[in-house]
Amino acid sequence: MAPNLILKSRHYPSPESFVDDFLTTLTPGVIPRVDFIKWSTIKEKMNKLTPFVRFYTALQEQIRQGVEFKKEIADALLACDDPYPYIWCAFELLGHTDKELVTQKDDLNLSNIATQIQSGNENAAYQLSELLQELGFEQILKRTDLEDVLFGVQIRLETHRRKNIDGKFFKEKIKQILKNIAKTVADKVGKNIEVSEEVKLSYGNGLSKKVDFAIIVNGENKFGIEVNFYTVPGSKPTEIKRSYGDIRQGLLTIGVDLIWITDGKGYRRMKRSLRDAYIILPNIYNFYQTKEYLAADLVTCLTI
Repeated sequence: MAPNLILKSRHYPSPESFVDDFLTTLTPGVIPRVDFIKWSTIKEKMNKLTPFVRFYTALQEQIRQGVEFKKEIADALLACDDPYPYIWCAFELLGHTDKELVTQKDDLNLSNIATQIQSGNENAAYQLSELLQELGFEQILKRTDLEDVLFGVQIRLETHRRKNIDGKFFKEKIKQILKNIAKTVADKVGKNIEVSEEVKLSYGNGLSKKVDFAIIVNGENKFGIEVNFYTVPGSKPTEIKRSYGDIRQGLLTIGVDLIWITDGKGYRRMKRSLRDAYIILPNIYNFYQTKEYLAADLVTCLTI
């Protein structure tokens, strides 16, 4: 038996009605306050970098007195037994955490240039000091307390971490809800229901779709579930408009339908895309709707 095309609670008078309900019950964010800033990680990072910050603190006064910036930095790095951690520290102070740096003029691997400087390559040392100067590192060295600068940079970098962990927190919450739903539905319909992660669903001539979760009924895949969370506008609604219609139709031929569980304050600025996505993929739930309706929807579907 193929799943219903539209699960019971996903029937709305119009796509606009769906969007209104979705936004009314939207969950803006999922990060617990205690995880908003990872102070333990910042402390660990500060402990690792502080000895190298002091290296630049020692250079501050000389540079303030007019010593030529590029020469002073190059000579100091050439004098180090291992210049890499000092180079790493300089880029951390600039807020750059990648081991590579690319600009219009550069395609640089920090480890490689550190190895060249360690071997006594003066040209590499001067090229790096010139790069640091053009990136504005001299402005960093003019600050009074470099450890405070580094501390501020680490707090600012937390915004990048939060972009990545919203989705992880949300997926873990959904995973637990799906497991509870599976047990509830199994008890009501008298079937074996499991939830599996990262499932590849194959259909058609060599086509497939990898989903975050699959709901398996009596050993057969019945629903593929995609999970996303957006604190800012993202690409998924556009992706659904572009390709999910065909993917869904392909999966329906093997008795599998798609469910999309998604949420986040980013949807306050993606109303039109959310509306269009619903037309193509109607089984869309936010966090609240998943908890309130998905179990009953599956019971209805699996007892027809």
